[in-house]
Amino acid sequence: MDEPARPPLGDDRPLTGLRVIELASVLAGPLAGSFFAELGAEVTKVEHPGTGGDVTRQWRSAGESAGGPSAYYAAANGPKATVLLDLSDAADRAELDVLLASADVLLQNFKGASLDKLGLNPETLAKRFPRLIHVHLKGFLTDPDRAGYDMVVQAETGFMAMNGEPGRPPFRMPVAMMDVLAAHQMRSAALLAMWERERDGRGSYLEVWLDASGLGALVNRATEYLVAGQEPEALGALHPQIAPYGERFSCACGGSVVLAVGSDQQFRHLCGLLGHAAWADEAWFVSNPQRVVHRAALAERLAGAIAQFKRDDLLTAARESGVPMGRINKVSEALEQPAGRAMTAAFTSEDKALRRVRQVAFRIHRNGNFKT
Repeated sequence: MDEPARPPLGDDRPLTGLRVIELASVLAGPLAGSFFAELGAEVTKVEHPGTGGDVTRQWRSAGESAGGPSAYYAAANGPKATVLLDLSDAADRAELDVLLASADVLLQNFKGASLDKLGLNPETLAKRFPRLIHVHLKGFLTDPDRAGYDMVVQAETGFMAMNGEPGRPPFRMPVAMMDVLAAHQMRSAALLAMWERERDGRGSYLEVWLDASGLGALVNRATEYLVAGQEPEALGALHPQIAPYGERFSCACGGSVVLAVGSDQQFRHLCGLLGHAAWADEAWFVSNPQRVVHRAALAERLAGAIAQFKRDDLLTAARESGVPMGRINKVSEALEQPAGRAMTAAFTSEDKALRRVRQVAFRIHRNGNFKT
């Protein structure tokens, strides 16, 4: 029997005492709010009473139960308190002011044109609450009045064009990755502002954009164009600069594995464990640039060799040899692994027991008190 999975953060709550007001809806802002809540902050989520609250409460997959919060809502809203306020109403705005008077961080994603009537003008808030850290998620860096939607941003930042099989129509990524990336930017912005506030006592107004968050995450695919002048294309699971990396191979048992061989030494070890050590010295395969050029020929050879092994035996040998190799798990299988169980949190919302994936994926080892 496996030991109970231990979450990365454990019982550590370093942000206890921090107060966060979350006016944001959908995914990016609520994910940022959940991050702070998991770290011990007191997070109050404000939802509109007349519209059914956060729109994701109504986002249910086919066959999902109609009772309790939707799975989508639960994904981004964990240990938070919820209050209902209509910010177009003066009395409710006054209630928000009471919350903001003792708050450290405000998270919101309203359009800029609506901030004045909602009482959220950044300059006004900065004067009234000078220590407040105000994080504002927007859609587009150079088009502030345009609403941002993950699907549109995936398309316009180049991600869809790279996602899919060669010669096939582009695919949307299976999660709202632009929102996830923006949530990380919101967290980083807020934490930076906290550090600055410790030095000078002043809060900040911080802007985060969905499209800028996506563009910043293009990393090596962007440099294919910026440095090499090459248009990044859809390659399926393959890596454009490394081979073998991303190829899927079938094993004798019917299972399959993928490779992520990033160095010549790892490739040499792979050839050895497959019983073909001499491949590592062939001109076509002796270095990574050569393997990238001759990727198809290499994959054909590897497919024949890997097909002679049972998957679990091969994975064990690869691990012992330092060869990056893995099985392709379904989401359910990934969540049942020890790490998946450790990253799953249980909570109660609207009297319903739910589970969600944690947003804190680190453990703190303070100097002088290291624990594993």
